[in-house]
Amino acid sequence: MSKTDLVLLHAPSVYDFRQTSIMYGPVSDLVPSSPIFEMYPLGFTTIGEYLERHGIRVRIVNLAVLMLSKPDFDVEKAIREMDPVAFGIDLHWAPHAHGAVEVARLCKEYHPHTPVVFGGFTSTYYHEELIAYDCVDYVLRGDSTEEPFTRLMYALKRGSSVSDIPNLIWKDASGAIVVNAFTCVPPTFDHVKLDYSFSMRSVIRDRDMRSSLPFKDWLSYPVSASLTCRGCTRNCVTCGGSASAFRDHYGRDRVAFRDPELLVADIAHIARHIPGPVFVLNDFRQAGDAYVEQFITGLKRIDFKNPIGFEFFTPPSEEFYQLLNENLNDYSVEVSAESHDDSVRAAFGKPYTWDSLCQSVEAAFRNNCQRFDLYFMTGIPTQTAASVLGTVEAVEALYERIGNNPKLLPFIGPMAPFLDPGSQVFEDPGRFGYTLRARTLEEHRRLLMQPSWKYILNYVPDAMTLDEMVDVTYEAALGLNRLKARVGAIDPGTAATTEQRVLEAQIAMARIDEIMRHDEPERSTLLDAYKHEIDQLNESTVCEKTELNWPASANLGHVLNNVRLWFRVNAELAFPRLRKYDDRFAGER
Repeated sequence: MSKTDLVLLHAPSVYDFRQTSIMYGPVSDLVPSSPIFEMYPLGFTTIGEYLERHGIRVRIVNLAVLMLSKPDFDVEKAIREMDPVAFGIDLHWAPHAHGAVEVARLCKEYHPHTPVVFGGFTSTYYHEELIAYDCVDYVLRGDSTEEPFTRLMYALKRGSSVSDIPNLIWKDASGAIVVNAFTCVPPTFDHVKLDYSFSMRSVIRDRDMRSSLPFKDWLSYPVSASLTCRGCTRNCVTCGGSASAFRDHYGRDRVAFRDPELLVADIAHIARHIPGPVFVLNDFRQAGDAYVEQFITGLKRIDFKNPIGFEFFTPPSEEFYQLLNENLNDYSVEVSAESHDDSVRAAFGKPYTWDSLCQSVEAAFRNNCQRFDLYFMTGIPTQTAASVLGTVEAVEALYERIGNNPKLLPFIGPMAPFLDPGSQVFEDPGRFGYTLRARTLEEHRRLLMQPSWKYILNYVPDAMTLDEMVDVTYEAALGLNRLKARVGAIDPGTAATTEQRVLEAQIAMARIDEIMRHDEPERSTLLDAYKHEIDQLNESTVCEKTELNWPASANLGHVLNNVRLWFRVNAELAFPRLRKYDDRFAGER
């Protein structure tokens, strides 16, 4: 069996979370992963597939999942036994600042001569600080590093120069930092494949399923995602993936859309192998009416039967829902309204009205939408405690307006743990009513080790205190939980469990505040003694995690297609010439 060239490592948010007493709270309740954010970025899949297509063997090892699912999993032993040409570590969003760097240090401890490569949005933003760490050899900047990474891997394998590889930050033989030109910013999103069979091939080839799982519970909820673009036309002020952030920090001044036929092909490929729902990320309406028509009618052409959900940045119209209804078998909608308050939402960068959103919800259900997930956030610009609590009343009125339809599922959570580096608010906090508690990467790493999500936050809003923000987040969550139970959106048992967990979380937060009044070493001793209770409250606090799940069911077609893939991969292992590669970067292998 040939040697693995690149091992892509995904670290937990906090490396030593298994030993550390931290009340993460509801920071991850509204996403599939746990509070240690064990879901690796989609870029792992596109990078892995692209490199393998060009002859570089790649393996994904999700250390965070392994640490969650195996309490005795020895990370150091696992890294020590690896022997790749290079390690790749994602630092896409800032919550991984602690774990990513600690894993890099372990790689260097056991493999001092093996290069460590970082990439992702946060790596790009903090490239100068990141490359200064002794455990980091290379940083790839930007949102599209598949080609530069491929060129880097061939250079490392041959021992050749990296001076002409775009987007690369590196250290020369003297230790001096070299910044290559940032020129690889593809105008389209057509050069990659969001090919989930890449991960499945790896499982078959390496005889290791757990390491490549996207998140802990993926096997019981096999959800997948499809990307419509890289970049964004919107400018939500706290978002590190906004139009201004892409322009100012990631080299992209216009959105790179994926060809709608390729997007349909991606989704058709998912349907052949994975029985779960597909979530289409980034509002595809950004690309215009012709794109919308081609994409949606394309889904009808392939008779896509998996549940499919769409993320929309603004409320869709009745005519749009009619198009979905005419062409799709089972669709759902997600809108992050952030607030029911029009002025607060406008300050966030979403200047549509609450009434227009309510009309959109009504139109969705008139056109056979299977569920409408509606998300709200606490801690956003100009938002007061009273405004947060008013969200519950607004949603109650919306339920009455739609006849208490249980297919509407509202959720609320804090803007946590961080304001995104690169966002407008992070760059100019005073203008938006914030005080930052961390600017540098190292300051964020230290915050992640604080004992509760209130102390981890990298900001303090002017419009309410942190204590008020914590209190109203839990109070609003209780209100929405009771509303969903009353209309039948969740069952009484789930509602009762969520209520109890929220009440216990409030008690835990108060207990941690009391412990924080003690000096060291007594503070650490008390926190360690409280760890078991905290761990029990670190997931499914403001809602039951399964509320986020859409239905999924496997059929004989999925089984047969995966059996065929198993035979094909094993045949390629036995007869390597069966596997075809793109030799553009390889030269003579």
